[in-house]
Amino acid sequence: MRPSIRGASPSIRGASRVNLKMKPIIIPTIFVRKSETLEARLEQYEGIVDRVQLDVADEAFTSEPTLSTEKMVSWPTTLDRDVHLMTLEPADWLEVCAKEGIKTAIGQIENMSSQLEFVEEAKALGLKAGLAIDLETDLEELDWPVAKKADQLLVMMVRAGKEGQTLSQEGLKRVRLLRQKGFEKEICVDGGVNEKTIAVCVKAGADLLAVGSCLWQAEEVEKQYRRLKELAGQAQTG
Repeated sequence: MRPSIRGASPSIRGASRVNLKMKPIIIPTIFVRKSETLEARLEQYEGIVDRVQLDVADEAFTSEPTLSTEKMVSWPTTLDRDVHLMTLEPADWLEVCAKEGIKTAIGQIENMSSQLEFVEEAKALGLKAGLAIDLETDLEELDWPVAKKADQLLVMMVRAGKEGQTLSQEGLKRVRLLRQKGFEKEICVDGGVNEKTIAVCVKAGADLLAVGSCLWQAEEVEKQYRRLKELAGQAQTG
């Protein structure tokens, strides 16, 4: 069955368009349980990228939760930071995100009482607002009228809360559908993005590519980053 979105009109069938309005961005994700690992990853990426995604997961999403939201967002760095809130009531953390200079707050919709309140509160605090949907969540749970107001939609390509999983084709279908529905702002794909899958993600319509273990486990992180950036650029223009 073709995935659909609550509140959306029927989609135009056909191949999705690569988003040519912005170059694909590789954004390293930081999913850690120890302060020393957080510090090391931030230092590792400073000088290579401008922007990272801090992944915060609580017991609602994983049996091995990350560092707390407060710890993750307050750690000093020169990098611009998005925060992916895989938590119970993500809106509860928006004020601390704004206080600590976070650029974009992305909340998982599964444990969110109101998608509209999350987006409106984030914007009222001067944050960009993102909505994230887990791979196992029906796409109809994404409130389309609210989603259109978001600055970013994050599509999980794996089950949220764990690194090193294999990218799902279902996630790619969702990205295509969101583009076909007319969403022209950032679509981030998160999970299973690597050298072998990055091109299909871009061709599906993703312009923000969240990369975890594929990057930080590389022998030469900067070289790997440049390689991924090159592959994404080739997919956009090819």
